[in-house]
Amino acid sequence: MTGPRILVTGGLVADPASDAVATRDLLIEDGRIRAIAAPGSIEAGDAIRHDATDRLILPGLVNAHTHGHANLMKGVADRWTLEASLTNGPWVGGARDPETIYLSTLVGALDLLSKGCTACFDLVYEFPRPTPEGFMAVARAYADAGIRAVLAPMVADKTLFTAIPGLLASLPDDLRQTIGGFALGSGDETIAALESIFAMRDEMPPGIELAIAPTIPHHCSERFLRQCVDLADRHDLPIHMHIAESRLQATVARELWGVSPVRRLANLGVLRPGFIAAHAVWLDNADLDLLAAHECAVAHIPASNFRLGAGIAHVRPMLDRGIPVGLATDGANSSDALSMLQAIRLASYASRAFDSRREDWLGAAETLRLATAGSAGLLGHHSGGRIAIGADADLVLFDLGHIDFMPLTDPLNQVVTAADSASVTDVMVAGRFVVADRRSTTIDPASIRGRVAEAVARLATDLAGARALAGRIEPHAVAFARAARSQPLPISRLLPLEGDNP
Repeated sequence: MTGPRILVTGGLVADPASDAVATRDLLIEDGRIRAIAAPGSIEAGDAIRHDATDRLILPGLVNAHTHGHANLMKGVADRWTLEASLTNGPWVGGARDPETIYLSTLVGALDLLSKGCTACFDLVYEFPRPTPEGFMAVARAYADAGIRAVLAPMVADKTLFTAIPGLLASLPDDLRQTIGGFALGSGDETIAALESIFAMRDEMPPGIELAIAPTIPHHCSERFLRQCVDLADRHDLPIHMHIAESRLQATVARELWGVSPVRRLANLGVLRPGFIAAHAVWLDNADLDLLAAHECAVAHIPASNFRLGAGIAHVRPMLDRGIPVGLATDGANSSDALSMLQAIRLASYASRAFDSRREDWLGAAETLRLATAGSAGLLGHHSGGRIAIGADADLVLFDLGHIDFMPLTDPLNQVVTAADSASVTDVMVAGRFVVADRRSTTIDPASIRGRVAEAVARLATDLAGARALAGRIEPHAVAFARAARSQPLPISRLLPLEGDNP
């Protein structure tokens, strides 16, 4: 994965970790930054020269939470809540063979790279359980595209309708009977599948690491969750879970256990360094105190939270407690653009939705730190996300001649408030340009367009029945979640309609 010896000259280098912005030359060797100096002052011998004049150079953006299985489902969702999305989950991620899994992952990897992202944390989903063949197809796709990735099998032993008390009973008789026959199978079979995947760790391509993702606390029985924690302990893996993403998830935890999902996980010994709480929308101060005390981290995913109407996560109290926070896009079924630049902008703006001092809003450099060093830390990639001697040479170059930077006033601020993917010209991962002059150097997206179209057409046929069934169930699941809003919670993450009701 490591690229050649390169001298990048004359670029405007901006490292959000230090707030430093200056014209510098960078010497890249063995995939790392070996020297940073004033223009013309590095003796680089026979190194390849890359002229970065009129380019802004930032650390590569890092996506702390996505789902590669959803990349073939761009545009399928309109006015989906989270519960609607979960109801449609079996067909959104179903009927996948290794080739389709590979293509779906590859499409997302190329998309992420084109928008300046150099690494991602993918919660890999296969229905009804992960397979070694499917998992290796995911790993191969990321490696072929040239992007780093942490891959976590996303697993559970309960379906949506067995996990949420009363949901199955709320369905009409015919749907209840149909859904009642569905199951994810034995949790032990899933654990065995995970063991076989983790046994292949040494076979993973360079740049690919592993984690585990028991998906949502109440979707996992206590026994199954303990088995997942045991796997994490034995294989030294991070644990990544969806935590209190929607209001319903927060109320279900209290109905099942009498405590918040975070307190439940703390009681079970799940929280620890390396634990990542994705979304973390419906958490109160006591929950944040627990996450901080156990040295957990949070993946903040504003685009998905807005798209699904889940609410707005309050990031400042997390940062005030020293909780590491990274930014993420989520999957293409709830964040179709897969754009970390969009995630950055929305995170900045969402921080202003709370009735707080402007000093509590996320500033430009601070937001970029969450998307670079912050997210890299969640991936365990502590030598990434920054521009420093010895850091990994994962870089994104922006065109300062692009209208986004005209006039050039404050480059970091303009990345947050103005830049989009059209101004990204080059992307380097481990010292190798995987995007050059706005074109992929690894795989031409046009070369796989036909294969992707064929895969989508096959899925449309194979999944027509499952999609139609989900369409019948969806209104009932959404109505159930809406009715559950009458249950009190100590916080609100949705703007009230007081005084605005018709």
